[in-house]
Amino acid sequence: MDFRRADPNFVNFVPRTCYEAVDLFNRHRKLGLTADLYPECFVHCAKSLPDEELDKFHRFIINPNEDITKGGEKPTLVDAQLEEERQQLVKEAQARDKLALLTIEEDAPDSPMKLDSPLAMLPLTRQTAIPPSPDDEDEEDEKTVSTCDDFMMISPG
Repeated sequence: MDFRRADPNFVNFVPRTCYEAVDLFNRHRKLGLTADLYPECFVHCAKSLPDEELDKFHRFIINPNEDITKGGEKPTLVDAQLEEERQQLVKEAQARDKLALLTIEEDAPDSPMKLDSPLAMLPLTRQTAIPPSPDDEDEEDEKTVSTCDDFMMISPG
């Protein structure tokens, strides 16, 4: 099957390395892949890559002109501060959720809610069309939009 990859239009293979994933992406691009479909193509090209190769492919996506083999940088001071802030926000959100859950449980009745009085029903009215008057027969072709005046309310009873 490797002989088929000599054809620059062949895209029916699953990349196992970053080099193959970049090659597949470039083949799709040369075949007319539009920029709005790049994210889907990146996912398609990276779906079977092992973690180390996926990191390299990610570095290629971010900056294709740089060396993709170097990486694994340590978190910066800003990264550590952001992670600390994120952890604090998570703790606050969990405490808020726990408090809200306790409040809901305290307010909940032991039995299903019963209404003291039934809801009052509004009186029903029927809408019927008003029969056309003899004067309106001449203007029937000109009418395209009906108005509220075409209906009258009839009360039951």
